[in-house]
Amino acid sequence: MNSKIYSALFVLTVFAGWLIFSNGSTINRSDQKAPSPCQDPLTYRLGDIDSRFDITQKELAKIMDEVEQLWESAIDKDLINLSQDGQVALNLIYSEEQKRTDAERQFSDRITAKEQQVSTVEREYKRLSDRYEKAEKDVRQTLNEYNSKISTYNQLAKEWEGKEASSKIIAKFKTLEQEISTLEASLKRKKKNLESLRERTNAKTEKLNNLIKEHNNLIAEYNDRFSKPRKFDQGRFVKRGENQAINIYQFGNRAQLKTVLAHEVGHALGLDHVDNPKSIMHNMMAKQNMANLQLTEEDISALKKQCDM
Repeated sequence: MNSKIYSALFVLTVFAGWLIFSNGSTINRSDQKAPSPCQDPLTYRLGDIDSRFDITQKELAKIMDEVEQLWESAIDKDLINLSQDGQVALNLIYSEEQKRTDAERQFSDRITAKEQQVSTVEREYKRLSDRYEKAEKDVRQTLNEYNSKISTYNQLAKEWEGKEASSKIIAKFKTLEQEISTLEASLKRKKKNLESLRERTNAKTEKLNNLIKEHNNLIAEYNDRFSKPRKFDQGRFVKRGENQAINIYQFGNRAQLKTVLAHEVGHALGLDHVDNPKSIMHNMMAKQNMANLQLTEEDISALKKQCDM
């Protein structure tokens, strides 16, 4: 499996998606062809479903119904039917690869949760940083105003040094002294607030950096454990004498399960692999549009050939 590679970046993004079937994931088939389904529709029954897949028989039957419609609508024929005594047993067998898939999903969820933590702290840091910058600007303005008043006071004192000041000048001195005292008190409060914001901002910065480090460590561990290309079988159609089965070993979500089922049902209908990478019957499950699964011209052509149409 060629799992996704995360990049350890400060600017974090939420994962857009998580696919199990990637380059290198091969779907095998039986070498024996089934009789033409156009004469006698293929019947299947729900077999063993391992509870660890967290899917009910009802859900599985619904997905299979969608698979039936996918194939049958291509040539407007009844090809596949669910039957209690169906020819083909549909089994969901929990494999080692599914364990790995579940572990990878859980690890991916941990990375996503850590990203959300980082995003939250980033917003908190941004708010604190903005408040700090605003407070710092306010302190500078108050300091400039304070220094200006001091300068005015000193200049006035120099002008009247050794002279007898009038009541008007004395009142001006008192007004300046009061203004300077008020500004000094305000400056002390604002500096204290600025220092508090600085400490809180630094603490938030440290917390953010630690979270980013933890996130990057998770990414490194994820890449080490899951990013190496590996090939495996998500499913297989098997036929041994009269016994037929579609065994599903691994899938990440309902769309992927539908894709594997559609592929294996194609083999059960007697179809071989086709060359188009976007086809359901291509041997590599990588480029199919799993979100809106459709047969390609190659898929339909293979089905028509099997049905002598």
